Amino acid sequence: LLNCPTLRIHETSTRTMPQINRTKLTALAAFLALQSTSVLGFSSPGKISSSSRCNSGCLALQTSSNTVPSDVATETNSKEIGAASDLATQLLATCAEYGQIGSKLTEDQRSTVDDLASSLSSYSDPAPAQIDLRGTHDLIYSAAPGGSSGALGPLVGKVSQTFLDDVRFINRVELFGGIVKIELYAERKVLDETRIRVKFKETVFTVFGNEVKRGDVKGSGVWNYKFSGMVDVDGEKMLLRVMETPSTFVIVQRD
Repeated sequence: LLNCPTLRIHETSTRTMPQINRTKLTALAAFLALQSTSVLGFSSPGKISSSSRCNSGCLALQTSSNTVPSDVATETNSKEIGAASDLATQLLATCAEYGQIGSKLTEDQRSTVDDLASSLSSYSDPAPAQIDLRGTHDLIYSAAPGGSSGALGPLVGKVSQTFLDDVRFINRVELFGGIVKIELYAERKVLDETRIRVKFKETVFTVFGNEVKRGDVKGSGVWNYKFSGMVDVDGEKMLLRVMETPSTFVIVQRD
């Protein structure tokens, strides 16, 4: 996890707020101080290769002197989309069974999720890091320890990403049905076809819609895509993204 400035909640702030268990607020303050840069956790940036490629077997268009008949290509694509959707259905069902916090699972359970995630790689969009990201995306699973999975002791928060434009986005953890929100503002830059570098800007902590603390955050990390693409899960179309940071993350955006 990347270091960040210690953020504290002032006692005067909690006095003016509607009543909420102070022990929980104290725990949330500690969480913010220690985990504010780990919301949707990140790996350390690696060396950028001068020539990057999509994963072996990805659905990249191949240049060839031979023309494939359109009906054959359509049938092949349909089969591949169907196979990706079947694997995605298995992955999301497994994550729903195990829960979003991978750090609390057994090694065998985490391996099951990782194996399903890896099996999707060959069906990924050819340049997953370059797809247009808009709106809100929900975390389904995170193998990273700490707040990036939404875990705070016995509490489990809802984790999401909201993309504001081509650069800016917000990683968010919500607790108590949104009463408490921890937001990490960040910016992103595409490095190549499979990687995005993220730089952290500031963290905002709100309770009952009131801003309690705001602080600058320094640090950066990299999303390394294993899969990105539209899938059909039980008749529902959604964008599925699977990334390593290096911990595995499974994120969806539903229509």
